[in-house]
Amino acid sequence: MKRIIAAGFILCLSCQSQAVAPLVSLQNTFMNRFYVSAGAGYLFNNLSGSNSLGTGAGWPNDYYGSNKITNEPFGFMEAGFAWQRPENWFPGYSVGVRYLSASSTKVSGYINQYSLPAFYNYNFSYDVQLSNLMGILKADIYRLNNVMPYLLVGAGAGVYSASNYTEQATSGVTPRVSPAFASTSGTNFSYQLGAGIDVAVWKTVSINFEYDYIHYGTVQTGKGVNYTTATGTNYSNESLQNKINANTLLLGLTYYPE
Repeated sequence: MKRIIAAGFILCLSCQSQAVAPLVSLQNTFMNRFYVSAGAGYLFNNLSGSNSLGTGAGWPNDYYGSNKITNEPFGFMEAGFAWQRPENWFPGYSVGVRYLSASSTKVSGYINQYSLPAFYNYNFSYDVQLSNLMGILKADIYRLNNVMPYLLVGAGAGVYSASNYTEQATSGVTPRVSPAFASTSGTNFSYQLGAGIDVAVWKTVSINFEYDYIHYGTVQTGKGVNYTTATGTNYSNESLQNKINANTLLLGLTYYPE
């Protein structure tokens, strides 16, 4: 995926020298046009937050430290309306709706029983599926022949599902009855900030290379198993929560029907 994005970026740069005159002529600028876009990219996820769960009256809490999340590819589709004017500075803007869906990512960490580092007894993990549906506002900054750098903002709904909680005892530790946190799904307010480059390769086609920061908010597992431990706790009212943000790189293709 990274090689594909890099290759597309090089292709974009090479298109500038090969473009035909109608693409760069201000008199041939298309005004007020519908567009559709699609592409793929990669999520570089960031994880924050830890959990402290009760172990029973008079006992210290267990500490769940989340320290790792995998990075995953994604695909997106977008449609909207663009307005352009025959000027070099701020030559256009667009409003659209973008849907993004990523492959499943894995959150993992460790458990210090009773919050004691000497009792680092278990590792845990669970899967998270991320997607979002956002309204996108994009503004072109400057037109340089066929190349237009741009900025964008987006806001909407971030959807997640959490599943497949598992835990493993460390070496020499007897496995316990797992909390077995259930699968669940939810929706958060999500937003993104981005910048990119559009390169026109034909009158109705452009390639875009883009960076975005996406805020997904807090994701959480379902409740734990209804089981009372020897210390008196029950995980049926407990769940794990973590915050996820992502830095993304994408390569897209935009088509403007005539």
